[in-house]
Amino acid sequence: MPRLTVDPSGTHLLADGEFFPLVADTAWSTFADASEADWRTYLATRRRQGFTAVQVAAIPILHDRDERPGAREPFVLDAAGRHDFSRLDEGYFRTARAYTRIAREEFGLLLVVGVLWNNYLPGTWGAARTPHAVMPDAARRAYVAKVAESLGDLEPIFAVGGDDHYTAPAANAAYREAIDLLRANAPHCLLTTHSAPNTTLPDEIAEHLDLFFHQSGHNVENQELAWRQPAQYLARTPRKPLVASEPPYEQHGKVNGHGRWSREEVRRANWTSVLAGATAGIGYGAHGMWMWHGPGAEFQARELSLEPYPWPVALAFPGALDISLLARLLVDHRMHRLLPAQDLAEDETVRAAASPDRDLVAIYLPYAREIALTTDLAGHRFTGWDLAERAPLTPDAVHTGGRTLLRQLPTAGDQLVIAERRA
Repeated sequence: MPRLTVDPSGTHLLADGEFFPLVADTAWSTFADASEADWRTYLATRRRQGFTAVQVAAIPILHDRDERPGAREPFVLDAAGRHDFSRLDEGYFRTARAYTRIAREEFGLLLVVGVLWNNYLPGTWGAARTPHAVMPDAARRAYVAKVAESLGDLEPIFAVGGDDHYTAPAANAAYREAIDLLRANAPHCLLTTHSAPNTTLPDEIAEHLDLFFHQSGHNVENQELAWRQPAQYLARTPRKPLVASEPPYEQHGKVNGHGRWSREEVRRANWTSVLAGATAGIGYGAHGMWMWHGPGAEFQARELSLEPYPWPVALAFPGALDISLLARLLVDHRMHRLLPAQDLAEDETVRAAASPDRDLVAIYLPYAREIALTTDLAGHRFTGWDLAERAPLTPDAVHTGGRTLLRQLPTAGDQLVIAERRA
């Protein structure tokens, strides 16, 4: 797998000089819970579906994991069954290295490794839930160095923080220290951080990262963040690639609502985020897959997130194939060029984006309808997709009076229309 770099434009990642879309499934607890045989089955499935990366946690996310007999632990357990942070478990890190190598060298899939989930740092909301898990400073430094030593030459992307709002000074200082340690000990690895919803990333951290992740998450009140949140990242200089790393997971419980997030709702979050400027890639999660849920496991967050599905069931959720199509379209149409262009649609229920030269225009319609665009696209070639059916559509475009009318096409779900200027 070639080394990743950031394109000079700051809009996307490159591999061998070509656009590399970071299309990342989520399997956080892989190092702790997956067998090698299951890991290979999983990787083969996601590679076939067009994913390019997998998000994993270097060590368990304590408030959000399956508790099960036989799980691997990164630290020796004390008499109370808690981590003794002064005693790293070498076998755990050998497994983490082996699994990272298998993903990269055998399946061509990049790992995005979450290094310091907020549980492990003082002053964070996660530490309030699991206060016993805050690492002493010396142990934290030794652990970060171990992660770099174990994985750095395999060149994952390191997500320095996890699910944090970056408002606790002591935690932010620890993240900055970790950034410096990873830069020194794994110099070829790109760095990002996994932000919680409604986060404003402080400059002291943002300026030291190579790319940005944003999260709209699983709360019903946060779903507009999928397209509202990218604006703050696009406003930063210099520009850096942006990925929506955690839209709602398919079949995850609707936090502060009722029911589970459907394939259709997940897909809407994906496309609205891309057209809002998160064009470097997308994240996806299947509820049951990310914690490798199975018989005999007790999921710690079922009260909010609902009971997961067994991981082989979650691995087969249909929404993963919606991501396959999104990944293909990102590359085929070089969608990293897109910027938000809501002035084209004059309607917030429709999302519009365009390249700065307007050679590429993309319109997302959440349901079948007629829409008037405020510009004449007569010189463009139109293609379209019935996203629910993953089937091509032929748009019906009428150009008149300096405007373009897209007539309604009869589909049962959402649609994507792409207009590209003819040579």
